[in-house]
Amino acid sequence: MKSQENIQQLIALLSQSSIEDYNAILNNFNFNSIDFKPFESWSQQKYTRNCLYRDVNFEVILLCWEKGQETAIHGHDGEDCWVFLLEGEMEEVFFNMEDQHLKKVGSQKVLPHQLTFMNDNIGFHKLKNSYEGKSISLHVYAQPIEHCVSYNETSQQFIERQLTYDTDKQLIVKT
Repeated sequence: MKSQENIQQLIALLSQSSIEDYNAILNNFNFNSIDFKPFESWSQQKYTRNCLYRDVNFEVILLCWEKGQETAIHGHDGEDCWVFLLEGEMEEVFFNMEDQHLKKVGSQKVLPHQLTFMNDNIGFHKLKNSYEGKSISLHVYAQPIEHCVSYNETSQQFIERQLTYDTDKQLIVKT
């Protein structure tokens, strides 16, 4: 399957590179050559996290968003996070802690084929599908993130959250 080979090509590139090269790799990779449909899963209740690849150095996850779905405000457990929007439109909202209070410090619209980057040194963020239909984003985490802090807007407190996948269709990289 050609599409699977192209994803394996991306994974091989990331495997052979340092994280300093991830921006260039993700910005220059031809994602149009990949059919992500076999890896998509959808839910009306929440966005889905679909693992395509994971090793000790990084993970690649496909997120599928119905209209209006969003993450909680969250951190990244000390890891780096790249988000490449494949389809749709997202809003990314940024937050910082000031005097023990979470404060919104900005936002940006993310359009198809745009790459964003986030880590705990920058602050916290949340992502929302701001498109009238479905959105699909590819997330690369160096190293894999198993848990993170997530902000509960009702209690106005951060809670530790264990992260899981909705599907795990990990690809075996051919060497």
